[in-house]
Amino acid sequence: MDITGIFSESFWYIAPILVSLTTAITGLINQAIATKWEEPAWLKQLTSWVIGSGVACAAWGLKFITFGQPIWLGVVALCVTVGLASNGIYDIPFIKSFVDKWFVKK
Repeated sequence: MDITGIFSESFWYIAPILVSLTTAITGLINQAIATKWEEPAWLKQLTSWVIGSGVACAAWGLKFITFGQPIWLGVVALCVTVGLASNGIYDIPFIKSFVDKWFVKK
């Protein structure tokens, strides 16, 4: 199984767009919730993960991004990348350099 096709150049162009979209949507939702009651921090992160996964799946479903085989692994990788970056845990360049280390020829 060759997973190098999953992390194509289009993957790294689409991921930051999805992170920005996820952050904006999550911010609007959290702001609306905060006007009614105090929201715990874990709920904000959960909201970001759910929105990020939904946006990533929608991008694949709408054919904004294509993946190599297996496709499900590409969608999961995009969901994780968007989730990590939109929660501010890691940034896209860090994630890309981490993934690039997997495919270094020895």
